[in-house]
Amino acid sequence: MSLSFISTSSVRLDRENMRRTIQTRLLLWGLGLFLSGLAVVFVAATRTVNADLVQETELRARRELTTIKWLIVHRPAFENEQEFDTWTKNLGDRLGTRITFIADGKVLADSMVAYTDLSGLDDHGPRPEIIAAASTTISMSRRYSDTLGRDMIYAALSLPPSAGLPRGVIRVAAPVSEITDRVGSLRTNFLLLTLLVLSVTGLLLLMMTRSASRSILAFSDMARDIGAGDYSRRIRQVPAGEFQGLATSVNTMADHIQEHIATIEDQRAQLGAMFEGLSEGVLVLDSFGRIESFNRAVAVWFPQLPAYTGRTPMEATMNLAIQDVVDQILAEPDTGLVENELALEGGLHLAISAVPFQDRKGVRKVVLVFHDVTETRRGERMLRDFVANASHQLRTPLTSIKGYAETLRASPPDDPDMVKSFLATIERNAGHMSDVVTSLLALAKSEQLKRTENRPVDAGEVLRQAAANLAPRAAKNQMRIKVELPVDPVFVRTDAEGLLHILHNLIENAAKYGPKETPITVSLTPEGKEAVFLVCDRGSGIPKEHRERIFERFYRVDENTIAGDGSAGLGLAICRQIVENYGGKISYVSRPEAGNDTSCFRFTLKMIPSVPEGLSDTGPAPTLPPNE
Repeated sequence: MSLSFISTSSVRLDRENMRRTIQTRLLLWGLGLFLSGLAVVFVAATRTVNADLVQETELRARRELTTIKWLIVHRPAFENEQEFDTWTKNLGDRLGTRITFIADGKVLADSMVAYTDLSGLDDHGPRPEIIAAASTTISMSRRYSDTLGRDMIYAALSLPPSAGLPRGVIRVAAPVSEITDRVGSLRTNFLLLTLLVLSVTGLLLLMMTRSASRSILAFSDMARDIGAGDYSRRIRQVPAGEFQGLATSVNTMADHIQEHIATIEDQRAQLGAMFEGLSEGVLVLDSFGRIESFNRAVAVWFPQLPAYTGRTPMEATMNLAIQDVVDQILAEPDTGLVENELALEGGLHLAISAVPFQDRKGVRKVVLVFHDVTETRRGERMLRDFVANASHQLRTPLTSIKGYAETLRASPPDDPDMVKSFLATIERNAGHMSDVVTSLLALAKSEQLKRTENRPVDAGEVLRQAAANLAPRAAKNQMRIKVELPVDPVFVRTDAEGLLHILHNLIENAAKYGPKETPITVSLTPEGKEAVFLVCDRGSGIPKEHRERIFERFYRVDENTIAGDGSAGLGLAICRQIVENYGGKISYVSRPEAGNDTSCFRFTLKMIPSVPEGLSDTGPAPTLPPNE
């Protein structure tokens, strides 16, 4: 009995030891697998959060930098540098950000340094973000600050001379320690949660022996899937109830990870949408100068790009200027920003900016940004033409005035009639110059009109006034003005003075250039939602090759002469500007009528319903302008 008892006891002891060994091994294996999965998740989550925090800090710095620049550019000038320094400190306190302004390497203001200590600061010109700000929109830099004694993220932006300040660089700084503290707090919380989960898991594993293998397999599979990037995996069914708490914790952790990944994917999608929605064209080239990707804007200018992905820009666009920029970037490793400009068919002008960059593998690539500068170049050309024409209009009569005046002073003629002729010539040219200046002022005034300030105007009443004002002028040329109006009043939203100016100019042109003893017809007709005005004469009209340009400033059919009647070539340009300010359109039409050519100017204005008496602007009194 004793030997049997000893044998039985030994067997029980061995089984107990074996059970404990199995439980220990299962516990160790389970904890090991679980820790492996948590380690993968921990590393991925902390890196992701750290990158998000750095990106958030940089985006905040960019927004603050752009806001500070806008505030400086749109405010009155500072009285002195100390006032600007005080303003900088107040703004920095409100934003919780260090703001620095550097001009020619010298710190003129700093929100965290006393004004009296600014002169003792080092030369900031060699700082990387200051150098980069001279050539890029916003430069970023991360380094140790000797002034504050900690790592900082710097963002710098070039500032043109504004608010009494010289050209310089605005810089904002954000401490890296804030990011480190937040990531450290996240790691601590994560570790505490992990320890808690491990404690519960260990207790449950000790209690679960029958279904331990299946439970461990389930967790092992999930850990493997999470490590492989499948963050949607969940433990749906736990064979042993002891693992239910751990399963819930792990599922919760997976939910959080999936939310972070979804956030990252959303941000990536937003960046993609921004990339496609940019009005500037963007072309990305690989290290060999071949097309890697592009956005929708550049594909509009070069529709053949989709078929040439993986080819060079020269092959895709057949434009040597683009290829020259790419070759320059690829040939010189130290090259930074390279700019050029090209002209395409249809008068399109594009400015090219090429910048090299390195991808995540350190491979050097190139980004080409295309800016549409067509309107800018068109405006520059119009300004040059405007200055040249204005100079020509004023210089010719001024030369005549000077010549006749010098003749009268140096060698006055003995014949009184010749003296009167000289003086009449001087007076006529001075009058022409006065008309040019008056027309320029009228054109400037027409460009400043705002439709929101207009009132309902009885168009028929203004048309009658214009006809009455110009009747004497037409009578001099043995012409009469015929007015055709609808039965019911027609109201338009404009101002009477501007409408009267348009009609005066068009009727006067008809009286000036129409044949004698012929009528001038001025009509008003409602068509749909528009009021149509026509001013017609029986003249031969304007040649077709000139009709598209007669509304340009200073343009005449005969561009080699300056009209002796005082015409400055601005009347139709003023008419077009006023009509467009009212939301209408003006054009020239020519049509045969009863065997005779009829030359007409047609313009439209939007009609409005009739208004109660007293609310409309009936316009000025029917008198000629003073300069007429």
